[in-house]
Formats: sequence, C-alpha cells, structure tokens
Amino acid sequence: MTNKKQTQTKKISFILALSVIIYAAIDTYLFLCHDISIMRVATPVIIGLVIAILLCGLLHKFFYRWLIKNPICFSFGEQISHAAESENIIEINDVTEALPIGQPMDSPEQECPPSQQSNQDSGNPDCPEDSHLAKYDVILEKLKKREIEKQAEIMNAIREYVTIKTAPYLAKEAIAILISNIEYMACDQPDLYKPIRSNIDNPLRSPGLRHLAWNVGERLGVSLAKRAIFIKASFPYELEKATLEYLRLNLRDNVPSQIPIDVPDKGDYRFHLDIAYDDSQ
Repeated sequence: MTNKKQTQTKKISFILALSVIIYAAIDTYLFLCHDISIMRVATPVIIGLVIAILLCGLLHKFFYRWLIKNPICFSFGEQISHAAESENIIEINDVTEALPIGQPMDSPEQECPPSQQSNQDSGNPDCPEDSHLAKYDVILEKLKKREIEKQAEIMNAIREYVTIKTAPYLAKEAIAILISNIEYMACDQPDLYKPIRSNIDNPLRSPGLRHLAWNVGERLGVSLAKRAIFIKASFPYELEKATLEYLRLNLRDNVPSQIPIDVPDKGDYRFHLDIAYDDSQ
C-alpha cells in the first residue's frame, strides 16, 4: 500500500513540475516574441479557482460532519417497502391470533415436505426425494448384476487360461478338478479342495505351480495365504516338501518355470494368452 502511494505521489509531482515548465516556456515565448504577459490574464483565473477549491473543501467537511450528527434517509423506496412489510407482519399476526391452537395456516396443498417428513410419508409421487429413493433398489440391483457378470467373465477367463497352460501337464479330468478347486478358492471353501497329480512323464514342478496360483489368485483378489493353501491342497505330491509359509513367500519369484508370472494390466483381469505358453519350457 505504501509503495502504491509513493508511486502516485511521484506521478503527480512529475505532472505538476512538467506543467510549471510548460507554463513558464509558453509565458516566456509569448512575452519575448509577441510582448504578451500571461500573468495579467491568468492570475485572476488562478485566484478564482483556488478560492472555489478551498470553498468546496470547506463546504464538504461542513456537510459531512452535519450529516453524521443528523442522519437522514434519502431512500424513499426502501421506506415504503419497510412500511409494507410492517403492515404484512401485522396482518399475519392478526390471522395467527384468530386461528385455533395447533391448526396450520397453510392449505392442505403444500410443497413437498423436508426429508425428515418424506421418510414418514414415503411413496408420494409429488416429492422428488421419493422418486430418487424409489430408484435406489433399481440402482442397487443393476450394480449387483454388473458385479455378477464381471465375476462370471473373470471365471471364464481363468478357465480358458488354466486349460491352455496346464493341458501339456494334466489329464482332462485333472483340469476339471483344478478348475473346481479354483471356484472353491473364489468362494472361500478350502475344505472342498480335491488333490490331483500331473502327468508322470511330463509333471508340473514347484515354480510353475506357484506362478499358476499367483496368476489365478491375482484375478480373484484372494490373499497370498489362501493361494498357498489352494495350490498345496491341489498338488500335494508335487509340493510335498514345500511348506505353506514357503509357498506364500515365493508365489511370485523370478525363476524360470513352465508357467510364467502373468501380471494383469491395470484395471483389467485378462491374461496375456497371445504369448506362446511353451516359450519358457
């Protein structure tokens, strides 16, 4: 604020100084070249302007102080409106005094009551709150249906992935049991797991089984401990020497395996089946 005032003061000083210089130059030119003295013409005008400015300032201060001591309302329209409001208040008071105690003033046809009353009188089609609450069940049903459809799509993708990845190592019946065990893991029913065994001539080894459990469990969103229990119960022979703690800590290790780690893309559950499943063999 101080800098702004200093800047304005400098500008005004510069303008005044420039005006004095211009005035002196014009006065000198007219006096020397045309023998004309501006002072004789300008002096009465300057004196008159100074007197008028001083008089205006004095009158301004006088009226300002007088109006502070004696306030006057010049808003005639506001006075009328206030008077009308006071008359309306008097009429309303008269009406309320004439009504019996407990009887409402408004007619039965009112605007929609607030949310507290709409909870008591649900089902009123005239109230927007009721219409939105009526849509609640529909919206909830749609969300549940969408979630069920998504889970079905995830399970279909898992069935396809498991069939493709384990076909070289498991019999058809074993793959069916493995898919059932995956469904039990999704439903958190580990007591229903059934053991299977891979082909003797081409068995699945521990790294590939650990990666399989991680890839499937990642799509289902189950914990590492549940993935370890699932894969240990499904392949007890191949993972005979592996403890549940070891499996939990090494589901996603970076080692060569028959089934590599398949990290899903962000916000997607699909597997990367475009990569040849036997590249890591």
